Amino acid sequence: MKLKIYLITTLIALLLSAGAWFIDVKIACGILLSAAYSMFNMLVLSLTMKAAIGSKQLNYTVLIPGNIIRFALLMVVIYIAVKNPQIFHMVGVAVGFTLFLVALLADALSRKGRKTE
Repeated sequence: MKLKIYLITTLIALLLSAGAWFIDVKIACGILLSAAYSMFNMLVLSLTMKAAIGSKQLNYTVLIPGNIIRFALLMVVIYIAVKNPQIFHMVGVAVGFTLFLVALLADALSRKGRKTE
């Protein structure tokens, strides 16, 4: 993944959480928690996909541990948010999970019609 995507996602997360801070501090904390997970999730996914695509045949020894790590961390993030409702709001957590996908979509739409690098 390009560093530009990570910077855009971080900027969006910070701006959303700053705006949500005025509504409810718990929503802002939920956005920050799940946005951090979302970026880590995409990092692990891109690394495992590069390793799997780089091999000549489908390599399950690379894909399965990557998926286990991603889903285990997802369960940990949701568990933290559910067990600490005084700190994290589930709406903020749900918004934060989608931030990286929104940044990827925005980047893809900005490149539409241009030659890729």
